[in-house]
Amino acid sequence: MTGVSARVERSQTGKDTDRLWKFPDQRRTDDARMSTTDEVPTTTPRRRGPKKGTPRAPRMKREERERQLLDVAERVFADNSYQATTMELIASEAGITKPVIYDHFRSKDQLLVAVVARAREELLDSTSEALDAVPSSAPIEEYFRAGVRAFMEFFERRRGSFRVYMQEAAVAAVAGADIENLRQEQAREIAERFGDIPQVAGYPMMIREAMAEIMIATNERVASWRLRNPDIDLDTAVEIVMAVLWNGFRSYTEGDVPQVDLTPR
Repeated sequence: MTGVSARVERSQTGKDTDRLWKFPDQRRTDDARMSTTDEVPTTTPRRRGPKKGTPRAPRMKREERERQLLDVAERVFADNSYQATTMELIASEAGITKPVIYDHFRSKDQLLVAVVARAREELLDSTSEALDAVPSSAPIEEYFRAGVRAFMEFFERRRGSFRVYMQEAAVAAVAGADIENLRQEQAREIAERFGDIPQVAGYPMMIREAMAEIMIATNERVASWRLRNPDIDLDTAVEIVMAVLWNGFRSYTEGDVPQVDLTPR
């Protein structure tokens, strides 16, 4: 190959092919020169796992790891918003690699739904404990007040997370249906608990479910309102909800079971 041919090939391929057509002795000379004067670039292997300096989480059982991931995800969602949170960030905060998260949750959406489901379950447990603590001889109003206070205290403890779940449009778009299903499940369980209260035990299940739905919705809206009005303390919020709910429910508890036509129209 001539020098012209080499230049043509070099112009067509963008590569320097001069060394391909030099005589063997000249190639050996060039190779020796390169070995003594040039450094061959080395490729740094890509680092796997958390960034350097990130504390590594200890090995855990699967259930413990899942609980840790839910704790971290809930905190990171609250601090950064759901939309701005990445799986890489959650992994870094947990001191693990991203594949570990995917071993438990298929996606960020699924992780969000799991966080919400756990929060709803804890809220239901808190409500049940509050109702159990009311003496059986107490007026029905005290059962409702205990339930409302349990809601409000839970939202107070999880204020940042509640803001994400209730006010972030991205969450509604991704997990709105799942959140609503969890809300309906919670209403059914509260309605069953109402069946343990003698004053309302005789109500049809559908009426009790309606009361539970109204109670949940009112609590959520007042809790959301408190986020915009942080000067409203918890006691005041409880009494506001009671003023709205109890005035309506009282008429259902002072007399006979209300006769409501539930026939579809």
